[in-house]
Amino acid sequence: TQLGQMSAMASNFNLRSNSISSSIPTQLGQMVKMTESFSPVSNSISSSIPTQLGQMSAMTSSLELNSNSISSSLPTQLGQMSAMTSYFHLYSNKISSSIPTQLGQMSAMASHFWLYSNKIS
Repeated sequence: TQLGQMSAMASNFNLRSNSISSSIPTQLGQMVKMTESFSPVSNSISSSIPTQLGQMSAMTSSLELNSNSISSSLPTQLGQMSAMTSYFHLYSNKISSSIPTQLGQMSAMASHFWLYSNKIS
């Protein structure tokens, strides 16, 4: 998708409350300068989370993929977001499996690590 070419985007990528039902484009992982507020919240996204989003390692807050229908397991690559301090929101989806140990690499995480209302074992 062409959105992935917005590689200078550093904050506030907000697609909140639309009717998006397709998958999250893998090319969005090319937004490597993104530091805060990546929010395709409250849509109908039903695919898995692309592993490429882990390339957004400059993220410090507000990765908000909550209130969708995201399925499958959490990609281990999200652990590369080690600068993340708050608002890791993946609640109210259909995420299954266990929480990857790699998410423990988010050692700066201080608040709002929310994975509730999923199918995590």
